[in-house]
Amino acid sequence: GVHGVEALFTVMGTGCQRVTRVQTDSTELVVGVWQDGRVGTFRGRRSKPHTYGLTAYGEKGMLAAGDYDGYAPLVVEICKFFKTGVAPVSAEETIEIFAFMEAADESRRQGGRPVALADVVAQATGQAAE
Repeated sequence: GVHGVEALFTVMGTGCQRVTRVQTDSTELVVGVWQDGRVGTFRGRRSKPHTYGLTAYGEKGMLAAGDYDGYAPLVVEICKFFKTGVAPVSAEETIEIFAFMEAADESRRQGGRPVALADVVAQATGQAAE
């Protein structure tokens, strides 16, 4: 699910505070709440076809975007990184993306209880959450 979560963060940006995950035999649904009150969701399916996409809902309406076009755009960014040493995504966003996914897994382990990303990062780094 990392690519779907990356798409979510491309639209939402950083600032996710907590995550809740619901799971059935065929579907995963992860709901993130951002610090400014926005809500972002990731939905994964276990059955085929495995497609990617994005729908954004805003104050002025909704927009379907982000169809999956293969890995070519990703490879282009990887090549730029190898040539320049400049990462296309900040370390802060990368850490938050993986904390989001781990918080979703922890929420699943806890039966769907909301999990704070700060707690996940604190546990990973051995530091107390603020």
